[in-house]
Amino acid sequence: MKNYYVSTFISGLSDVIKKLLISNLSDVEIIELFDGMVIYKTQYYQDVTRLKFLNNSFLLLGQMKTNNNNEFNVDLNNLVKKLNIDYSAIKLHIEKSKNKNFKILSIDKNQPVSINFRLIENLENSISKNLNVKLNKKNPDLEFCFLRRSEGVMVFMVKITYNRLTEKDINKGELRPELAYILASLAELNKNKIVIDPFCGHGSIPRQIVKNFKYNMCFASDTDVALIERLKNEYKKNNKKLFIKVRDALALEGFENDFIDVIITDPPWNMFESKNNDFLFFYKAMLVEFNRILKNDGRMIILMGNVNVFEKALYETKFFDIKIQYNILVNGKKANIYMLEKSSC
Repeated sequence: MKNYYVSTFISGLSDVIKKLLISNLSDVEIIELFDGMVIYKTQYYQDVTRLKFLNNSFLLLGQMKTNNNNEFNVDLNNLVKKLNIDYSAIKLHIEKSKNKNFKILSIDKNQPVSINFRLIENLENSISKNLNVKLNKKNPDLEFCFLRRSEGVMVFMVKITYNRLTEKDINKGELRPELAYILASLAELNKNKIVIDPFCGHGSIPRQIVKNFKYNMCFASDTDVALIERLKNEYKKNNKKLFIKVRDALALEGFENDFIDVIITDPPWNMFESKNNDFLFFYKAMLVEFNRILKNDGRMIILMGNVNVFEKALYETKFFDIKIQYNILVNGKKANIYMLEKSSC
């Protein structure tokens, strides 16, 4: 039996998420696709919680079209009256022993909103009775949510992914695993590809490659000795296809010309240039070295926040053409994902 789901993802990547859903869920039916949110249908409920490219996923319990002129409470009340919750479906998605209490969130256009709790009092009682859980607004095990979007839709749903890393779990400057996975997926890796991340930092990108993709060899390098040692310790018992080393991305000694199939990386973004911090020079030198080691039919996937300076470096070096680019937000900052290929000129 198919259930309806709602998943959130990084804004700006709707086309990418659609393709990944289709490739990961053989029976998926995409009902509605918004920027940053998708509603879809599948019978593989266990697989939904394992999808690496989504921020969070929810079991959809009810939805309706809305009028943006209405107050949030008006639409909420209208949706509550229409709800016919399938509690058996919820029980399939939650571990009974771990879920003792719950709360209901209300979000309007990505912002938490206060509501008239009398409107959901009967709903809270129904959830408590049918799932044998208690209301706990401070430290809930289960999160239900009313969400209204500007596109004219309101949904009621229950969260089914609780294993995602929070911001407290992420080091400063470290990519979220969902974004690292998406970058790797864009590279279209296979068992014959030799791939490198020359600015690997905390190891987000190579970690996703090793866990979730096929490859021939993967090289991870950075100038930060402490981070490289930490990554080496993490993979000291790893197979022999991952090579971790301190290297300067502007002088990748040890790599022959035309050796690498794919470069996937997140170079420094610092957008405040000074006499000692010339990022145009830095990016141009980086592109020269990347051009040297990359095969003629190779591909680069670059995440970049310093967009204007980087594109100027691309234009002045003329080594690479932009095949695709996606405008996204990373920690509230505008950034681009570039898919680059060697210029035919």
